[in-house]
Parts: sequence; structure tokens; C-alpha cells
Amino acid sequence: MTELKLYHLPGACSRVTLTALEQVGVAYADELVNLMQGQQHSPEYRAINPRGKIPALVADGKLLSENGAILWWLHQTWPDAGLLPKADDRWSEAQILSDLFWISAGWHPAVRANMMPIRWTTGDPDPVRERGKQLVKPLFEAFDARLAGQPWWFGDAWSILDVYAYWNYTTAEQGQYDLGGLDHIADHRRRVEAWPAFQRALAREQAALKRAN
Repeated sequence: MTELKLYHLPGACSRVTLTALEQVGVAYADELVNLMQGQQHSPEYRAINPRGKIPALVADGKLLSENGAILWWLHQTWPDAGLLPKADDRWSEAQILSDLFWISAGWHPAVRANMMPIRWTTGDPDPVRERGKQLVKPLFEAFDARLAGQPWWFGDAWSILDVYAYWNYTTAEQGQYDLGGLDHIADHRRRVEAWPAFQRALAREQAALKRAN
């Protein structure tokens, strides 16, 4: 049995990984890393993850970092959990990876510019936030149009990319991005929030916060 421990922060993109672990249904430990207090820079955490980022998954004493890599490994290790569609061939597999890379390397940085512009500049953050809004606008509009014909990212079946998309658009909203008029995304939001693994992940986050306080 694989021994797993996830390092995370409630509300951060590690929520996607938490949901994935809950969907898989495997036992795992978790520990909160408070980014606001700089714990990611502490010698103790750097000894675990030298990159100083979350999420970080330790599996049987070995580190795996970066959300996309962790999600892909979980999918490959527990393929029947339904984290991602099953690929019929290498080309189909590459298309799934392309979507995973797109949301992690395309959506995620743009949302960060919108949500936390101070990370991208030493000057006035307002122009950075405005640019972040400009970057996410076509992404969310295209996703909303996609959802007009299907309930989930990949069609009729839920996948972990739905949770990653949810994290992106709700995080952008926290950064003052107006999701008004994106009615299909509003419906998608309700579906994601009702998903059992997502609800269990939220409960896991709350438990981690209680332990830390």
C-alpha cells in the first residue's frame, strides 16, 4: 500500500489535488503549509520540497510536486477513479495531457496575475490585475461556450479538470473578476460544488485549519 502525504493550503490550488485524492479514495495524511506566514520558505519545508511550493505529494518517502504532475500520476496509478478520461491510444493520451498543461500553464498564471498582482511586480499592482483580467476573459468565455453543449470539461463525464477550472474561475472572482453573464459557468460551479469528492476535500481543509489553530 502506498503511503501518501499531501502538503497544502486551504483555498489554494492544492484544493484540486485534495479533491483528486478524495476521488481516488486512498488513505493519505495531509499537512497545512501557511504561505501567508512564509512557512514555504522555512528550512523544515524546504527539506521536504526544495521548490518551496504547494501542493507537494510525498509518496513512500519520495517527493512529487506541481499540480499537473501529481494529478497525472494519481490518474495513472488509479485509472479506475475517473480523474481523467481513459485514452484509447497515445494520441488521445497526449490530448488529455494537453488540456491538463493548458489549464495549469495557461489559465493558472493569468488568474494569479488577477488575484495576486503583487507577485508579478515591484510597482503598482493595478495594471497587472487589469492585464490579468484581460487574459482570463477569453479563457472563461470560451469555457462558458463549451459548457453550453456539455456539462463537464470532457463532455458527459466529470474529471479533475472540472475542479481545476472551478478553482481558476472562482479564484479570479476573488481577484475582482466579474463572472456575470457566464451562465453556463454558473451551472458548472453548482455541479462541482455538489460533487462528493469536492465536498470531502473542503471538509479536509477545514480539519487542517482546526489542527493549525
